[in-house]
Amino acid sequence: MRSVGDMYGKLKQFRGQLPDLARPLYFAKLDVQAAYDTIPQSAVLQLMASLVTEPEYRINKHLEIKPGENYREDARSKPMRNFRSLANSPHGFFTFEENLEMELAVDKKNTVFVENVVANFRDRDEILELLTAHVKQNMVKIGKKFYRQKEGIAQGSVVSSLLCNFFYADLESRHLDFLQSGQSLMLRQTDDFLLITTEKEHAKRFLQIMHDGLPAYGVRVNPDKTLVNFEVIINNKKIPRLVDKQGFPFCGNFIDVKRLNISKDRERRKDMGELLFVRQVR
Repeated sequence: MRSVGDMYGKLKQFRGQLPDLARPLYFAKLDVQAAYDTIPQSAVLQLMASLVTEPEYRINKHLEIKPGENYREDARSKPMRNFRSLANSPHGFFTFEENLEMELAVDKKNTVFVENVVANFRDRDEILELLTAHVKQNMVKIGKKFYRQKEGIAQGSVVSSLLCNFFYADLESRHLDFLQSGQSLMLRQTDDFLLITTEKEHAKRFLQIMHDGLPAYGVRVNPDKTLVNFEVIINNKKIPRLVDKQGFPFCGNFIDVKRLNISKDRERRKDMGELLFVRQVR
């Protein structure tokens, strides 16, 4: 998912593919330990080199403005502004209006798009050199000394979440390809994974693969942050199970384990708001 807002559309599409909602659904969520710090630098750069295939790219930037998440409850909620870029081959160029119709505005409501008419051009070698420098030459200051990061990628950088998403998408295609469309839905927000499937054995296999670890991807799973809605033992350890609750928690939302309806985790948001208030007061 590019954002948590994509969750509703994906759940709606998956629900439409299910022939029988009376059939049980198996949920399994987990997250990767220290994801950004464990991604192998050479592996992620090799992957990006295989994705950047055009000799040159035309890069157009635009602004997206939409209401804040709590605008219905809080009239003072400030709108969210995000600058986004779209890269295309100069020979396959579409107008901004065409890009809106085909991709940018699809499934986006209450959003204002503002075009930047000036485009930039970058060739493939320049892009890969910038990525290499970004990954290999990140400096960290500890005390009065500077250290170069040799393991993982810079957390909080402008492209770190993008690199992480591409890297774990490659993991899914290579190691989780048994999860077939129509039977399973994989939701992932950066390093947080949630599998919803009609096949219990697929859920077990997913948990086993991820808990065994994938060294080529630097993946290790935190067992204490794994949660399921069925009984299962992985590597001689009983996985924490959600009991007597309809809503399965994921990324600040609850997903109904029977009908796939989605709702906000308002208690969590309230706790976060109170914590922020306390920090500000102090």
